[in-house]
Amino acid sequence: MTITDRRHADLYISAATFLTQYRLHPDPAGYLAHGYVDLCLAAWPTASGAELDLATRWALWTWAVDDVFDSELVGESPQTVGEFTLSLLLVAGGSARPSPVDHPTVHALAELLGTTRELMPTGWWQRYVAHLEGWVHAASAKLTDFVQPVRTPTLREYLTLRPADGAMLLAAMWCELAEQCITPDWDDALVQSLLRSFSTVGFLTNDLAADMADSFTATSALMVGQGLSRSEAQERVRVLLDAEECRFWWLYTAVRDDDLDAATSRFALSLDRFRRALTEWTAASARYVMAGSKTSRRTEEQSCMATPLLP
Repeated sequence: MTITDRRHADLYISAATFLTQYRLHPDPAGYLAHGYVDLCLAAWPTASGAELDLATRWALWTWAVDDVFDSELVGESPQTVGEFTLSLLLVAGGSARPSPVDHPTVHALAELLGTTRELMPTGWWQRYVAHLEGWVHAASAKLTDFVQPVRTPTLREYLTLRPADGAMLLAAMWCELAEQCITPDWDDALVQSLLRSFSTVGFLTNDLAADMADSFTATSALMVGQGLSRSEAQERVRVLLDAEECRFWWLYTAVRDDDLDAATSRFALSLDRFRRALTEWTAASARYVMAGSKTSRRTEEQSCMATPLLP
């Protein structure tokens, strides 16, 4: 067995154990067939051990909770949605432990938080919890304000909520965790610009792969707000994504070329690896039933992102 095969087998077993232990999916093997393990290994090629396992578990947990908001709770009452949201927030904030009647994802969250707090520095931990709480609020608001009433957001509403709902800043911190490249420059203006671009690339990539029934996408917001046809709106989003990928490269190059901490340079490289892995996974994963991301978009080789990685 090669090193690559062994890493895949070890991470697969860890992921399957986590899904089974907390009953996060009735068919762990079928769920993992979506390619989550492959995505994490491609995104974090230098990671190993507890850090890789924990970052992967956070990713799996976040997708599982996303599925709860996007499907399991869609037909439930506002009270049920509110109770689930509150239970996540109370456990995340450390003011409560899961009760026996809480959703499996709440119990899994408590375990993840305890393990992460032991492994990571206090400053990183506080930053992560703040963004985690923001994501929970955004996912809940999207469900109650737009999905359940079947209301398409205006472009302003979309742009207000989507960056937090897209969870890409959480993904950026999984990069720090997995590859132990915790940047001391998170609040630096240039790094913040890079993070915003990273987030935009992620959620636009996801939007282009979304089911046509999903009304909370950039495509739907443009159709309603600008009176565009679906094909016109999708093409507009593809153009925006191409431009954002070029902007990401511009900022990424600046961050890696600047006189910032060495960990920040490694962090930027990890963001780029994650972005590339996410793009490839989204185009191929069974998680996405529509092939929107596969339609007439410039290939990486044709875009500014084809520029070789800095050493």
